[in-house]
Amino acid sequence: MNKYGSYIQKLMTLVLDKEQDEFVQQMAWDELKRLGEDVSEFLMKHSTDDSEEKEKTEKILLQENENGKKKEKEK
Repeated sequence: MNKYGSYIQKLMTLVLDKEQDEFVQQMAWDELKRLGEDVSEFLMKHSTDDSEEKEKTEKILLQENENGKKKEKEK
């Protein structure tokens, strides 16, 4: 049940391993922080894209609905 993947799991293990050199632990810690920032950036970028895409879809649906009503009135 490894939900983080082997690379991240190894980095976490290095950070917690008291027998590791402090330098190695710090490198692992820095890499984990960088990965966390990359994931946060990805989530923010794509959550914004999702809301913009949703807004475009809503506008298209409203236009289609209005066009349908106009055609019904013309009949």
